[in-house]
Amino acid sequence: IELKKEEKNYSSKKIISSIAELSYYYKDWDTAMDYFKKVIIENPSAENHFKLGVAAARKSLEISKFFSIPYIVQARKSVLRAHQLIENKPKYLKLLIKLYAEVPSVFGGDIEFAKKKADELLKIDSIQGFIMQGYINDLNKNKLSAKLKYKKAFFLLENKPNSIEDFFIKSDRNLVFEIGRAVANHRIFNNLGLSALRFYANSYNFMDNYPLASVYFNLSKIYFNQLDIKNSIENIKIALKLNPNLQSAMNFKKKHDL
Repeated sequence: IELKKEEKNYSSKKIISSIAELSYYYKDWDTAMDYFKKVIIENPSAENHFKLGVAAARKSLEISKFFSIPYIVQARKSVLRAHQLIENKPKYLKLLIKLYAEVPSVFGGDIEFAKKKADELLKIDSIQGFIMQGYINDLNKNKLSAKLKYKKAFFLLENKPNSIEDFFIKSDRNLVFEIGRAVANHRIFNNLGLSALRFYANSYNFMDNYPLASVYFNLSKIYFNQLDIKNSIENIKIALKLNPNLQSAMNFKKKHDL
């Protein structure tokens, strides 16, 4: 009887874990949150806390700011717990930095804490550390400092012994897009930015966080920065075909008469 109870409990835990993972994979954030909370009771691993945090963060983006507050607080607490359990994992640190840098202080955000964590990331992974320092400077409207940090990251990246594509294959998908976006915004290392965004677009799948329309919009910006107007027009057209309501792309097209 006891053995049967254990088997039943094991089966139940496995089903709960499977539902959590599947709902996370298919971006059903409400279900993912509900089930990862159950999973964490039995298995409070760093990855489970992180996935709960991701689900909460993604859910907060789907609803109005007024109703997003509990999800933002949940995301921050869960990712912080994941980081506390495994302090040297760049994936956890990056999201933690974003949550503390972007969230207003009244809801637990802390830009100084984000800077401290970016410094920690720099010691673990210099490329990602410089990129996150650039990101924080961008948030603070310090474009010159941001550009210098991105330049340091991209110089290290271009001088790695392995190929750029190998780096992209092994990297977190968000990082690949963020490299391209930084290039587009700061007009530096154009070829690196084109490589990053093309790789992201060519290997795109529905689990990616950044939409394809944004990829083609940033490609358009880089081509424009290179004075390649033909390719800039071609890519802005693709971006607006994918998302006719992408305001940043519409503004860019109008401003430069593309």
